[in-house]
Amino acid sequence: MLTAQYEGGPGKGDARVIFKGTANGPQIATQLNFTISPPTFAGPNEIFSVVVELLDVNGSLAAFSNLANGQVALTIDNNPSSGSLAGNATINATDATASFTGMSINNVGFGYTLMASISTLSAVTSAIDIFNINEGGPGSGNAKSISLLTNHDNQSIGIWKGGTVGNETNWSIGSNWVGGISPNSLDLVYIEPNGNGHLPILTSNATVRTLNFNGAQKHLELGNNSLTITEKVERSTSQEFIKTNGSGGLIKNPVHVGSTFLFPVGNSSFNPVEITNNTQTDEWFSARVFDEVYEFGTWGPVLSEPRVKRTWDIGKQTPSANSNNGVDFLFKWNNGEESSPPPSTYALFHHDVNGNGWGEVVIGTPNANGTTLSFVGYKGGFSPFGIGDPNDPLPVELIYFKGDCEENGYNFKWATAAEVNSKHFILEHSKDLTHWQALSNLPASGFSSTEKTYVCPIAFSIHEYGPYFRIYQEDIDGNFEHFAPIHLQCKKGGNENIIVSPNPSRNEIKISGVINPLDWELFDNRGGKIKSGKLIPENGVCRINLDYLPTGLYLFSTSKGSTQLLIQD
Repeated sequence: MLTAQYEGGPGKGDARVIFKGTANGPQIATQLNFTISPPTFAGPNEIFSVVVELLDVNGSLAAFSNLANGQVALTIDNNPSSGSLAGNATINATDATASFTGMSINNVGFGYTLMASISTLSAVTSAIDIFNINEGGPGSGNAKSISLLTNHDNQSIGIWKGGTVGNETNWSIGSNWVGGISPNSLDLVYIEPNGNGHLPILTSNATVRTLNFNGAQKHLELGNNSLTITEKVERSTSQEFIKTNGSGGLIKNPVHVGSTFLFPVGNSSFNPVEITNNTQTDEWFSARVFDEVYEFGTWGPVLSEPRVKRTWDIGKQTPSANSNNGVDFLFKWNNGEESSPPPSTYALFHHDVNGNGWGEVVIGTPNANGTTLSFVGYKGGFSPFGIGDPNDPLPVELIYFKGDCEENGYNFKWATAAEVNSKHFILEHSKDLTHWQALSNLPASGFSSTEKTYVCPIAFSIHEYGPYFRIYQEDIDGNFEHFAPIHLQCKKGGNENIIVSPNPSRNEIKISGVINPLDWELFDNRGGKIKSGKLIPENGVCRINLDYLPTGLYLFSTSKGSTQLLIQD
């Protein structure tokens, strides 16, 4: 049994023991081991080192094996992006140790592995991710490649790669991110290019500092969740944008006074909107895009008037922009995204937040150029915006439609801005927004270019009405139109009633009829409580932000009673 080898020591003829391992007869190397492995992540062509040892059956260094000074080869084993290994890939071992220096892989990819081999022995490293992080460098327009999980300002970075089996697109799964940790509100997020095609999809609301698409040729899907950006979005293109394919939107918090933020949003295509805040307050803004223009803003029949077939649903922390110089917009669309025939001229239209119809925005300055429309100095409410032809406008007849509870019944009122060839109005009610029944028929004005007001009282009955009411308007030539429904529940006797509007709603509801502070709760359709708070009336009215809840039926409840609330795009 060979247990040690002796060498001359530093003294005169002295000897010292150097432990080299054990061998039973001729020492034999039976396995390879990486004592220095490649890094978990690196940039393309970034230099790294690898050290491989030859070990015997006992795991000891096989320094006296016949392979101890043999040639060890290093090659790429798993090669996800057809990368090449640079550096001296064949090394003569010394005392059963082979040290590879100056190694690098040239192509971006996730899951590279390296194999070391000699004779019949081999070993494979753990996975290596090769990726780029591109940032503006110190020069004019130069780019700088950084491969650490912090940038040159020591800001933390989250890098999307995707790839967990069964959860490849889930933003919240840590293993879909380099380093195994999903990003937080302080992170700079990069979407990395790779061949697996795994697009990040939000599964809950998220907040990050910045988002850099990084040339990844991928978009980020929001679904029914919202993404909040506190600083900026970089490198968005027609292939790399935030897809608003549900009730969720992109939120920039805040947009500072005097600053501009480009919302790189779209649904089936890239339809960004640029917003400049010229009010007096730093506030959050939000945006999402629909692929058509709908009668009730974000839902209902598709309109047939000449139009750009896109709706930009824009929100703001306070519901209007009346201070200072208001808000500037720049809307962008693509060739082929207009009606046939297209508008002869272009104007900005806005759908009233209470669902009372589309109206041309006349306070401010529009300017159309190709497939863009800028609007300077907007002052008004925030909800859906569309682009149409002022000479053939989107429906604007209805100014408002509302209902009140009185001692003996309901009292409905509505007003029109203009009527052409109108025959009559029919007030309808429904319990489920699907099946409608007529309540009353009022003659229309026929032809009018001035505001006309209609009043329609409905007495209490043994029959239960509502809680949804709408107006059906028919022209003399047989054409007809349904206006957006409202929600109203009245109690016989004229007791205090809480009215929730608009209903259906999207992101904000108004509660009127509140006299004293009231606790409120909001339940989903399974009875689970999802929100609660206290109503503090201001002139009898309170507002509640719904935070872009998913589409569905909810129950809004106070001590004065409960109301079904429909959330609908």
